[in-house]
Amino acid sequence: MKKMFVAALTGLLAVGPGNAPGASGDRAAVEKAGDSRSCVTQSAIASSIVEDDQNIRFEMLGRRVYRNRLPAACPELRQVRHGFATLAFDLHGSSTCQGDLIRVTDLSRGRAVNLEATTACPLGSFERLPDRSLPRR
Repeated sequence: MKKMFVAALTGLLAVGPGNAPGASGDRAAVEKAGDSRSCVTQSAIASSIVEDDQNIRFEMLGRRVYRNRLPAACPELRQVRHGFATLAFDLHGSSTCQGDLIRVTDLSRGRAVNLEATTACPLGSFERLPDRSLPRR
């Protein structure tokens, strides 16, 4: 069953609690910065941040961070970065994977209208970045 998830208006993707980092069968527990993988678990994504028209940073629950470099530039991502649009992900199960489509939804209309008519851009692989530091208290 195909589902569509539209990210929050700020361009951040917020998802509820998921698998704990290091859980049994969690491949990322043995990954190092620079490693890549084809999928990330949706429930472990804390936010998605558009860096430019070809890169999206996925911050995961815990400290893991991945950069997804799209196979080709998706110029519409600039609108998300500047707060004029948001990302919509075509979801097919419990993971977001290489080849899955993202769409940019114009916020000026006040709602997601006709997502099928928006430009779809495929995701690339997920490259592990150095873990982000924990927030200071």
